[in-house]
Amino acid sequence: MLILLAASLSRRKLLIAISAVVLVGGLLITLTRPARRNLILITLDTTRADRLGCYGHSNALTPVLDGLAEKGVLFERAYAPVPLTLPSHASMFTGLYPPEHGVRNNGQGALPESLPTLTTELRQQGYDTAAFVAAFVLDRKFGLNRGFQTYSDDLSQADDSQHGHHRYRAGRIVMDSAISWINRRDDAPYFCWIHLFDPHFPYLLHEDVFGDQFADRPYDAELAYVDQQLGRLMAALEDAGELESTTIVIVGDHGESLGDHGERAHGMTLYESVMRVPLIVVSPGQATGGLRVADPVSLVDLCPTLLDCLLDKSLPDISGRSLRPALRGEILPPKDCYAETDEPYQTARWSPLRALITSEFKYVRSTQPELYKLQSDREELNNLAAAELKITQEMEEQLNRLEQGMRQRVAQNVLLTERERTALASLGYAAPGQDSGAGEMVLRDVKEMLPYYNMLNDATEMMDAGRYDLAEPVLRSVIAADDNFFLAHGDLGRCLLRLEKTEEAIVQLRRNVELDPGADRVRALLGAALLMSSNYAEAVAELETTIRLNSELYESRYNLGLALEKLGRTDEAVEQYRSCLRMVPYFTPAQQRLEALKLR
Repeated sequence: MLILLAASLSRRKLLIAISAVVLVGGLLITLTRPARRNLILITLDTTRADRLGCYGHSNALTPVLDGLAEKGVLFERAYAPVPLTLPSHASMFTGLYPPEHGVRNNGQGALPESLPTLTTELRQQGYDTAAFVAAFVLDRKFGLNRGFQTYSDDLSQADDSQHGHHRYRAGRIVMDSAISWINRRDDAPYFCWIHLFDPHFPYLLHEDVFGDQFADRPYDAELAYVDQQLGRLMAALEDAGELESTTIVIVGDHGESLGDHGERAHGMTLYESVMRVPLIVVSPGQATGGLRVADPVSLVDLCPTLLDCLLDKSLPDISGRSLRPALRGEILPPKDCYAETDEPYQTARWSPLRALITSEFKYVRSTQPELYKLQSDREELNNLAAAELKITQEMEEQLNRLEQGMRQRVAQNVLLTERERTALASLGYAAPGQDSGAGEMVLRDVKEMLPYYNMLNDATEMMDAGRYDLAEPVLRSVIAADDNFFLAHGDLGRCLLRLEKTEEAIVQLRRNVELDPGADRVRALLGAALLMSSNYAEAVAELETTIRLNSELYESRYNLGLALEKLGRTDEAVEQYRSCLRMVPYFTPAQQRLEALKLR
């Protein structure tokens, strides 16, 4: 969702002008240039367009967003380039599609330092800059901090008791920090980015605010809560007299399936529910209030639009375009939108998806291609790919040409601690692993495999609840459907260990490692299982590989010490125990083993 609020003057601050006195024909002429507008960018995680009142959702409670929409231009078909948080934000800040900036998944690379961004451009022009992000997925190590003087990504205030391991700061906390920063500004123009993660799963009812109003609609409750936070910001700006001198942008990074097409959340498909996000522009003097634009636009258009509106500047060699003409009521020339997701392949070695969206059709490239006529089939229920072969082929050719025109880049390597890997996993995102080299495999289509992906998640919840007996048959059914689904093998191995079926667990864990050699935590579990089954030499080999992949797994160092002891390699065992204690000084089992060895 994108909202842009802009005007010319501030009621709190004096209008700053750059003046020059010029002598022309004996007359003194004073030239003035108005002060630059401030910019506030608010990105709403996991916000789909059709769940807001201004986009037709009759049960929504979003009066602040709806009120802004009434004052400005509403884009009916704005598309995220990817249904994932980090790469979508990277596209917003650069004007580039994921293949062009190289960040194609969460937690698997940082934005290349060579790329200019919205922030670096504004900072070069004298803007004060600050960011307040809510979740680790946008941590500074992923590269979006460049150009920001303040980058607030401290999750120490995250509410663990309420969200378990889902580490993010509530919108109230993020907004408090942002408002405090804004209130301390002086006369320099500023850019403030505020990221709100609340609409992301798990959804809270916020009963302390709404009672039982959203008892059966928790996602809508989160959007209502976010709307209230936006209301606080608008009130603060109005009290400070800065609404008219500030450009305010609100944008959703992607949507949420909520069960549509069998997907519960986002990342695995490219349907409208996860790709279409709201875009609203309120800009007195620049935009026609009440205008609705039906043409498809992309979030890569955000950066060039803002640079055009604020600096009258453009960036070379980007895919995005400025939407400023549309704010004036001019017709946008047709331009296709690109979208992608590699999440099916990263998660399960299923076929990645690529899409092309035109004013009339959406084409999705996959093992089983899809073609939808969106104006008459908004829910994408009638796949025309087989019936309209000519159009399908033409769309594939257009998509090919678009891809060939992209200058592809690779994201910078980023090192994650074990805690950070856990943080990503807790938010539902895969931490970086190693490609299995399964390029020769025939990749399954995600449409037919989503039911088994959901079964895997159900089994994980069963295991989290201690019901390993219920999870085992579910996981075996998933593997029967797709023996290459490496995550299912790993989860079944973990389940079988809890059920004390160690030898069977080893078989499943070996299969996971065979399919995904970089799965360090699975290797750690396999090493532990081999130790339990008295396969000490194999345990040593597996645990040494685990530590090479991830040196921060102190439990693996301890287990390696135990295996080395069993093989009579005491000096090496002592070194592993000491290494373990250097990482975790009060790890009692390692202390006890060292004491026991001293007594020998």
